[in-house]
Amino acid sequence: MRRHKNLFIISLVLLCSCSNSAQKNKKIVTEADNKGQISTNTNSDSGDLYFVERAAYDNKNLSLIVKSIYLLSDTLEYDSSYYCQGNFLYIENKTTKSIDSIHLAEGCEKGVLIEDLTIKLQFKTPIFNIATPGGSDTYTNEFFSYENDSLKKLFEIFNYNTVDLERKDRNTLAGFVKDRDEVVYNFQDYPVTVSLNDYNVKIIRPDNQKIGYETQVLSDFEGNQILNKIKKKYLVKEGTTVLIDSLNRKTNIVRIVVNDSVTIYVPLLELKDKIQENSAG
Repeated sequence: MRRHKNLFIISLVLLCSCSNSAQKNKKIVTEADNKGQISTNTNSDSGDLYFVERAAYDNKNLSLIVKSIYLLSDTLEYDSSYYCQGNFLYIENKTTKSIDSIHLAEGCEKGVLIEDLTIKLQFKTPIFNIATPGGSDTYTNEFFSYENDSLKKLFEIFNYNTVDLERKDRNTLAGFVKDRDEVVYNFQDYPVTVSLNDYNVKIIRPDNQKIGYETQVLSDFEGNQILNKIKKKYLVKEGTTVLIDSLNRKTNIVRIVVNDSVTIYVPLLELKDKIQENSAG
């Protein structure tokens, strides 16, 4: 193995050992000859095809493996991510010896997780969650079914962790996902449902959202203090520490507590660039 390839991939095996699986993804890579040269519509015109194992799962009936596919030319000019063709899920039926594969949504990331949710979610056919990490500690959760020796993607859910779903009723899965609010972009838990009729994913943002985030005022703004049902203007000055208490999404009004006792109501647009947001990943 050439020394420069070791700089990018530590444990590489020629893809020809899984040629049956590669044939399932002709739109991604296509073998051009028996020397391992391939043509592709991505980064390079030709090169040697390699894969790296990212995750594996095995039960008495099935074997699953996620592999990152790389196309490496003789001269490497860029970081390894440039040569990434993607992550692929491979599955083998131990009884029929059939192999199928499918392209995953994210790139060549490590830390991939495979979850067998068949029993937990009460499916008659095998169902798996392939959780692939992305930027800022995020995960793309892709749910696949396996029937008649074939993989089929059912739905995906973006989350800041692996998503935990439960069977709600005959036609619905339910759980929670983390996402950022519209005020300070802090993480909140939102209910999520999946319809088993059409696999539509719905994230539910409540009309009234508790936020509870303490922050600093970057620029003066005004709000309304309500005393005895009478509105009174209240100026909040730069440098003040405030508690962003809640958001009413129907009115787009933010409830803010100043100096631990004064409650004011401010239009969401009025707060733009005037309070410190949560910029952490």
